This record gives sequence, structure tokens and C-alpha cells, in this order.
Amino acid sequence: MPHLDLTSLGYAFGRLAGAARFASSEIRRVASLATVAGAWRAYRRDAGAGDVGPAHQPSSDPSSILMTDDPRRDAVVLWLAAHGVPAIADAATAVVRMVNATHVFEVDALALLIAAQDAVAQADARGPLTAACGLAAVGPDHPLHGLARATAAVDVLIRAPDFAEGAGHEALLPLPSRSIRHYVASEPAGCWALNLVLVARGIVPPVTGLVPRTIFRLDLADAERAAALVDHSNREALAAFTNFERMESALGRGRDALVGLSRNARAFEAWTLLVALGPTTRKQLTHALGLSRAGADIQARALAAAGLVMLETGGLVTPALPGSPPSSPATLDHGPLCAAAADLDLSLAEIDRILSRRRD
Repeated sequence: MPHLDLTSLGYAFGRLAGAARFASSEIRRVASLATVAGAWRAYRRDAGAGDVGPAHQPSSDPSSILMTDDPRRDAVVLWLAAHGVPAIADAATAVVRMVNATHVFEVDALALLIAAQDAVAQADARGPLTAACGLAAVGPDHPLHGLARATAAVDVLIRAPDFAEGAGHEALLPLPSRSIRHYVASEPAGCWALNLVLVARGIVPPVTGLVPRTIFRLDLADAERAAALVDHSNREALAAFTNFERMESALGRGRDALVGLSRNARAFEAWTLLVALGPTTRKQLTHALGLSRAGADIQARALAAAGLVMLETGGLVTPALPGSPPSSPATLDHGPLCAAAADLDLSLAEIDRILSRRRD
């Protein structure tokens, strides 16, 4: 049996749990949004690319939860909004508003999610994979307790045909002059459902995609599956910690850049969305912040003037790299109309504040 480095794994998960525990409420809120975005990327990894977009053409950025054309994104965020713990449900609800999500999971997919929920709730720590990972005696206060719950759920679900993964195979592709061999991957099974449930239940926050499809392979020995899980989960925990540090640094950069602006309160709120979710559109900002289109334009221009974002065609707002020069102000900010534009900005900002108070 290969050696499993549970000490390094426990350190990686313990460090991540400590960072999340002692983070500010602001960082935790942004981390929850990032977790929802990560859940979408893990879903695409486990469920396959699918046939998406106009004429089944892929999205320009299919891994982005805001930019993808894949209708399954709607189903993922709507399900998390309905079944997640409060932090995840609130974050998913924010994304639902931003993208106007409408599509839901079909009956077969819901059946997989129900099976995964039952497995996470009822699994014990006596299965072969849990034992092979050395996690059978892990207690609730141990950094690897969440991973132990995940492996116990795998031990239950691997007996279900809809979760067992195939091995893939080589095939011959005939050509006019000769034939070539190529690898054909197996069809995705239900691994995506377990990873989505782990996120919704907050089993190992803020790690997403904790379980790789490999450990649902019936043709592998338990020791091989355990080694694959330990290696994969260690990488995911390290990546989650790196992302946590990135978000904390980006929020600090945004706070410093916006400190002198008169309307920086909503601009910083917009910046937190960009830090967590990546590129967005001004229309999505209007839905997320409850602003008018003009109000969202004001916040986008404030972020651009501070050098935090780049304003692109189609209303796209993209985070800028640290040290990027500020974008050029909009045309109306110069010339004879600059005073009128400033008055209009102030009036629209006041309207947004009034509407915000009425909603509260």
C-alpha cells in the first residue's frame, strides 16, 4: 500500500480552517461567493462540458459562473440557494439575481442529488475507502473530519450504478490512409452530485471539487483510490488557501484605492463581487447591488478610475492586474458637459440611496 501523508494533508486543511475561522465577516462573505463560483467549476469538471451556447458552441469563458452560456449553471446556483447552509445559500442567491437564473435540474439529476444527500447524512466511517485513507478514527474536532465524511459517503455511493465511474478506453479512428488510436474517456457519473452536496452542507469550506471522479472507479484497488483522494484533496486545500490569500489581498487593495472617493461605499461593494466572481457586466452589477443602470455605471467608472478594473465593450467589467494604470475617464467627464455629468451622477446616487432605504 502506498504511503499516505496525512500529516501534510491535516496541516493543509487545518491552516485553511484557521484562516476561515479568524477571517472578518467581509472576507467570509466574499469567500462564500467564491465557493459558489468554485462549485460551478467543479461541476463542469465532473459532469462534462455539455452541449451549450448558440448552436452548441462553447461559451467565451465557460468556467466563469457569470460569463458562461451553459444553462446548467442556473440549476447549480438555484439548487445551492435552496439547499445550502445560510452562507452558501445567501451567496448563491446573489448569483441567481445577477444572472437571472431560471433553469432547474431535471428529475434524473435531482435523484442523484438526493442520493448524495442521504449518503452524507447517514454514512458511517467503517467503509473500505475510509479505512484505506486512515480516516476511520478521525473525530469531529480533527481537521480531516470533513474529508472523512466525504470518504464515508463515497463508500455508500460507489455501490450505486449511477455513481460508479468507468475506466475509459482506446479506440481506432479510421482515416483515408491509415487509422490512429485515440483515448475515449468514460461518460461522467454522479461524482458531481456529491461534490455539490459537500459544498451545500459546508462540509469542508471553502474547498470545492473535493472528491475526484477517480475514487468512484471500480477497477482500482482501495489503496489506489485512497492515494488518488489524498493527493487530490491536498492540492484542492492548498489552492483554496492560496485563493483565500488572493481575495484578502485584493480587498485590501480595493479599500486603499477607493478610500478617497465620495461614492466609494457601493464601488467597494461592487469590487467585492469582482474579487469573488471574476469579470461581470454592468447589468449584472445593477441586479446585485439594486442600482439603476446609471448607478452601476457610476460605480464601474469609479473602479476604473482607481485602476481596479478595465471597462470593455458590451458593458464588461474585468478586474485589472495590480499596478495597472487607471482607465481613461468617460468622455462626459471632460469638456463643457463635465459639470452637468457630475450633477447627474449626484442625483442618480441620491435616487439609488432613497430606493435602497425603501427596500430596507
